[in-house]
Amino acid sequence: MSTPATARESVPLTSDWLFHLGDLPESTVLASPADGGGWEKVALPHNWNRMGGTAKRRTDYQNVKGASWYRRQFATPADLADQRLWIEFDAASVVADVWVNGKHLGQHKGAFAGFRFDATPALAADGVNELVVKVDNSSPREKGSPTADVIPMNGDWPMYGGLYRPARLVVTSPVRIAMEDFGGPGVYASTLSVTDGTARIRVLTRLENDRSNAASGTLRTRIVDAAGQTVARAQTPFALAAAKGATAQAEREAVLELSGAHLWQGVDDPYLYTVEVDLCDARGRVLDTVTQPLGVRTLRIDPETGFWLNGRHVALHGVSRHQDRPGKGWAITPADIAQDTAFIREIGANTVRLAHYQHAQEAYREMDAAGMVVWAEIPLVDRSAPWYSDTTTEAFAANAAQQLRELIRQDYNHPSIAVWSIANEVNLEAAKGRGTSNARPLLERLQAIVHAEDPLRPATLADCCGTIAEENRPGLDSVAGITDVIGLNRYHGWYGNSVDFLGPDLDRTHARFPQQPISISEYGAGGALSQHTDDPAGGPIAAFGRPHPEEFQSQLLEDSWKQIAARPYIWASWVWNLFDFSNELRLEGDLTDTNDKGLVTFDRKTRKDAFYFFKANWSKEATLHLTERRHTARPYPVVDVKAYANTGTVSLSLNGRALGEATCETGVCRWPGVTLAPGENRLEARGTRAGVAVSDAVTWNFEGRAGEYHIRAGTLEEARGASGVLWGSDVFSKGGEGHWRDQPSKGRGAEPGPVRPVLGTDDQAAYGSWREGDFAYAIPVPSGRYTLRLHFFEPDAAVAPGARRFTVRSEGREVAKVDVRREAGAAWTALTRTVTTRVEDGTLDLEFRSGTGKAIVSGIEVIPAP
Repeated sequence: MSTPATARESVPLTSDWLFHLGDLPESTVLASPADGGGWEKVALPHNWNRMGGTAKRRTDYQNVKGASWYRRQFATPADLADQRLWIEFDAASVVADVWVNGKHLGQHKGAFAGFRFDATPALAADGVNELVVKVDNSSPREKGSPTADVIPMNGDWPMYGGLYRPARLVVTSPVRIAMEDFGGPGVYASTLSVTDGTARIRVLTRLENDRSNAASGTLRTRIVDAAGQTVARAQTPFALAAAKGATAQAEREAVLELSGAHLWQGVDDPYLYTVEVDLCDARGRVLDTVTQPLGVRTLRIDPETGFWLNGRHVALHGVSRHQDRPGKGWAITPADIAQDTAFIREIGANTVRLAHYQHAQEAYREMDAAGMVVWAEIPLVDRSAPWYSDTTTEAFAANAAQQLRELIRQDYNHPSIAVWSIANEVNLEAAKGRGTSNARPLLERLQAIVHAEDPLRPATLADCCGTIAEENRPGLDSVAGITDVIGLNRYHGWYGNSVDFLGPDLDRTHARFPQQPISISEYGAGGALSQHTDDPAGGPIAAFGRPHPEEFQSQLLEDSWKQIAARPYIWASWVWNLFDFSNELRLEGDLTDTNDKGLVTFDRKTRKDAFYFFKANWSKEATLHLTERRHTARPYPVVDVKAYANTGTVSLSLNGRALGEATCETGVCRWPGVTLAPGENRLEARGTRAGVAVSDAVTWNFEGRAGEYHIRAGTLEEARGASGVLWGSDVFSKGGEGHWRDQPSKGRGAEPGPVRPVLGTDDQAAYGSWREGDFAYAIPVPSGRYTLRLHFFEPDAAVAPGARRFTVRSEGREVAKVDVRREAGAAWTALTRTVTTRVEDGTLDLEFRSGTGKAIVSGIEVIPAP
């Protein structure tokens, strides 16, 4: 009779890997020398792509798609008799094939879940083994691609390739807690109820037997508190049949009563127990041990009142997170994850959407310890079918089901996870007119899997399009009502519409689906550190291009949050995104290959202004932040000053002169119409919260003089003129519609095209945009005489002389009749009209009134007369 094994052992496989970028014939790799023939030496985690986070494309940019190879040697552990040796990977992107000593152990399809293969039959007799891994991140769009049926088909992020999470050898007994369970731990604990302080904890353990004879013994299950004391225990007998051609399997369940249960209460008290399960043979010897986290908690989500944790209502507000970093891609470390968690804690979030795929185990452990309520999901994104098919194929559906089961089983024991998401914007491609959407059958199948795997947590999905008047979009089916709860991705004010449409849209959707709890799974806007506007309402935003002024991001998020916070039926909301992240199709804001919707920069070095808006609303820590600290060169003498604070009131001074105290509403404190002095201006703000004094200061440099303005009409973008004058973005305007001169690129991800110049001028700063229609300006200036230089050009070559005639009024008096096309002589040709005016009341009032055709202006200069 063989000697029973002891509890499992784990040996890291992180160092001494050899790597070859690009594909090689399988036969060549498997037959090549152990040293890899000049392959690069690497360590795990490792991936081979690098992109994003820089203004120009990175000098080390790499976006290779396809197969690459890894290999290393390992020694067979001593005393392996009557034991099993497993190769375990925490992730490989996207498809991984694994060989040991030339024997193919198996293939895993999916970039984000852990997986294992039993290497025992392939081990070398001499104890030295050659491990080879082929990893393939080919595009699923390519005909015959190995990823053609592997989700995701698409997404707003790159599919990095590589062994980007750790790997290890795991030694177990042939009689063990399950290793072949979709990568799960084999032990699954859940809180059935909490009554009068006593919790009923169900622990399900899955067992396996690879021996040729039956096995029996006892499962010893313990709940251990944070101090290391056993507080509940159970013993359960088990019996396993003999393995006959396949591993024998069984399940055993224990229900433990935990009196005086210390609840996992989110960020207020994220108390954690552990569950320990020992598998003992008939003689009481421990064959295997598994330890898992346990948070004792109950939850429910109500369509009217939102989220309830342990019978207490919790207003959930938080952020979403992608896992990549500049230079590292997905090959991040526990320290990186801990740093991200610190940002989440700092902003005051109590919930996190870990999007759009399964994250590292360390991320879920961090969320458990931080008390975050987590939305976990699989990467079923944009499409419900492979690119080669208009409908869901069985291979595609099976892979989505596999990845969902992997997510649930591998992460089941994390108390932070509240919902399992089965899809994100699954009919986006159909909404764009690229085929039809028939997502419902697949989503219903996945919903059933969630209910079977975990009846205590609801299923959800994030919808972009299926709840927006789908009856008016042929080929677009509704996805509402399939899952228990739902998230809405809503970018009103960014991708069209006005931000003010958000609240009515939420109310309409709530009225249409009154029994389905609604969350906001995404809302946000891009924000560039080096791009600024003097008025976020001054012109249109180029959502898929440039610029993305930081001030626009802040204003849109302020307006969005006010509408979300006012609706208690919204059970949670998540800002998209906490950090900027990489995307090889984006040339937006001031970055390349980057989505700049983060509240923090990709490199984690800079918190954008909007970060502090949410901190002022969510955090209990005293917060005070003066905004626009990077908008240091100021074009205008009169500005609005804004701070984000949770101190109730804030006092402000300018160059040592008190400007008064502002009351902060929804975390926003304002001082309108502050007059800057020429040159350097230092603003200092002070406030107090619960006896804690906080302060902040910024320094701006006003480049002009009192009463002087150089306004680019209809745009959010500032520009430096040929003479060095700083032209500001549109400000102090009302009415009309803004236009930029040329789209920044011909399409999403395209390089910006050449800008068509306006002829007849050496300075293009005044002609980069225009305002059109009936509109007016109310510009604050000291009383006195002013010279007005008004700049025009006709942007429509089809407009004939006389077809666009309008008037300009200053201080209620008509000062000009303008026919741009006739006076300039041609379209796209500069015209400047100069008039004088006198202001007596501190405000220069300009009106542009349409006549034959719409009024128009591209630049306005206000110059104090000598």
